[in-house]
This record gives sequence, structure tokens and C-alpha cells, in this order.
Amino acid sequence: MKNERKLLNEIEDCRNDMNRLAKRYSLTSKHVVYVSAKLDFLLNEYEEIKQKDQQPPFRKVSC
Repeated sequence: MKNERKLLNEIEDCRNDMNRLAKRYSLTSKHVVYVSAKLDFLLNEYEEIKQKDQQPPFRKVSC
């Protein structure tokens, strides 16, 4: 899994690419839709990292 800073940079780059393509093509063009799907994937990956960071560490409990 990627580190958080690298992932945030990729998300920002992808977001910029999508905005640039959306100005050139229609929002439903295959170019924009492809980059949008890539951005969704990156955002989901980032969300997974954030959720793992917020979970308390597992502690073994004796019975």
C-alpha cells in the first residue's frame, strides 16, 4: 500500500488531469470517465488508509 503523502499527490494530479480533460472534452467522454474512475480508486485507497489509522490497536484479551 502506498504511503499517505504519495497518495495525496497522486490524487491531486489525477484531479487536475480530470479537470483539464473535462474542459477539453465532454464530461461523459471516455477520457474523462477513465480518469474519474482512477480518481475514485485513489480516493477509496486513501479512505482505507485513514480508517486503519483511526482504529485502535488490537489487544489480546485473556479469557
